[in-house]
Amino acid sequence: MKTLKIRDGVIRFAESKAICPKCTARIPFDKIEQKWIKQDNHYIRMKCVCKRYIAIATDMRGDFIAFDLGET
Repeated sequence: MKTLKIRDGVIRFAESKAICPKCTARIPFDKIEQKWIKQDNHYIRMKCVCKRYIAIATDMRGDFIAFDLGET
């Protein structure tokens, strides 16, 4: 999470640290955010550009992280 101090307070930005465990492609924040708003679980399942399914969740700071779901 990035923190920016402004005159009347602080702004915090969440970032995408979601990197595919297999091909190391970075998943853009915009693609994750659209699905994250609609989800009911604590993670979302996405298909990477390498055609592998990965799970994306948030860490305690609010940043998106990716982990392997195994062979599908």
